[in-house]
Amino acid sequence: MTEKEFFALLARRAGARGKARETIDRRLRTCERPGAILVTDYKNFSLFTELFGILHFLTLIARGERVLNPLVRKHGGHVLKWEADSLFAHFDTARQAVEAAVEMNRALTRRNAGRPEAEQLRLCCGVGFGPIFRCGHEAYGAQVNRAAKLGEDLACEEQILVTEEAAKSAGSAYAWGSRRIARFGAVKVPYRELDWTP
Repeated sequence: MTEKEFFALLARRAGARGKARETIDRRLRTCERPGAILVTDYKNFSLFTELFGILHFLTLIARGERVLNPLVRKHGGHVLKWEADSLFAHFDTARQAVEAAVEMNRALTRRNAGRPEAEQLRLCCGVGFGPIFRCGHEAYGAQVNRAAKLGEDLACEEQILVTEEAAKSAGSAYAWGSRRIARFGAVKVPYRELDWTP
């Protein structure tokens, strides 16, 4: 289903009642599947933009895209979109998303070697796993929101934070930090940090 069709159905759903609404809900639910979302954010976007100008940082983002986009595909994912300095990618499994996040960080560590701080790219990553509405280049659902909050708001440089659901789904082959709780407004989100080595 295209984004246009999806939102047209949502608009019709707003005024529908009873059986008509149930029919629309069944059609909308055809876009809902379990999946993983990886959201990355660059450290120091705002600071570097102030210090060196937006064109400097946009150039770095373009260079980063050339490194990161192929790694998403390599691990079976799809780049949904770049929103400013944030990458949103969809994967079928949490394991794929976690592996992609690790390889992205390692690739940028190699890329950064010997470069001045102003030329370095360092990722903050969030991963969620669960029911996701996917249509076109967009994805919606609680796990999308949680991955974005973990990756954009909570993770520090080279940190990979995953929702409790994503950690369970990815499995015990990984070294997970202790369970923590993030609070985003009234919402409590259990998460873990992946212990990985560059």
